[in-house]
Amino acid sequence: MRGSAFVKPFEERARKWATKLVRIQDLIDIWLKVQGVWQYLEPIFGSEDIMRQMPEEGKLFKKQDGMWRDMLKKSKADVKALVVADIPGILESFQEQHELLEQVQKGLNDYLEMKRLYFPRFFFLSNDEMLEILSETKDPTRVQPHLKKCFEGIAQLTFTDQMIIVGMESVEGEKVKFSTTLDPSTAN
Repeated sequence: MRGSAFVKPFEERARKWATKLVRIQDLIDIWLKVQGVWQYLEPIFGSEDIMRQMPEEGKLFKKQDGMWRDMLKKSKADVKALVVADIPGILESFQEQHELLEQVQKGLNDYLEMKRLYFPRFFFLSNDEMLEILSETKDPTRVQPHLKKCFEGIAQLTFTDQMIIVGMESVEGEKVKFSTTLDPSTAN
């Protein structure tokens, strides 16, 4: 429209609309990025175990989470795109949130890399699978679905009612009883 030869009488108004539409597009783009990353990280940092293992990233995520919820409350008051785009500081808030989430993701990736270097068999697992294991340290049975990827020939572990590991089992059903039991609650 601004490229038209007939825009002269409306040029200022067309320029303002173009600026507003670009701002709305920028807001939608950054909002979707933040929302996608937040949806991925929220259940991860909802785990007490992960928060304890990654306190710095946990603080950053909590800060971003507060900003996210605050912006959602503000935008919920009137959900029209033109109104939301005019909320003071909304675009800048989402840009800051995106930066915080990038820092959290970098810290999370560094943490997972450190765990993989400490225990190389974790290289056989995806980040999501590792996080499932690491976020559920109170429930050692959560490792069962991932054993086949880490150890050839081991399909599952045998637990007692007290969650003590007493043996292992292959895919074929062969059972091996351990000579020494392992208590996961005492392992580091």
